[in-house]
Amino acid sequence: MNASSTQYIDFGFNTGRFNGSSLSVFSRGEPGLAVVGGRGRFMMARGVALFNPILINATNVIIEFNVTVVHH
Repeated sequence: MNASSTQYIDFGFNTGRFNGSSLSVFSRGEPGLAVVGGRGRFMMARGVALFNPILINATNVIIEFNVTVVHH
């Protein structure tokens, strides 16, 4: 049996130009995550999110995301 993981992340914006909008990111496995939509200014968004783990320890996780998005 092969193990796999599924990631779902919702990036919410609460200030600035995209206040009240969010991006929905989903994927199974690495290296990239698919931008599969969003709300507000990001309705019908598509794109890719690449990530780089910066710090992982027993109490903290810091991950850098580089997201490229096309939206209407």
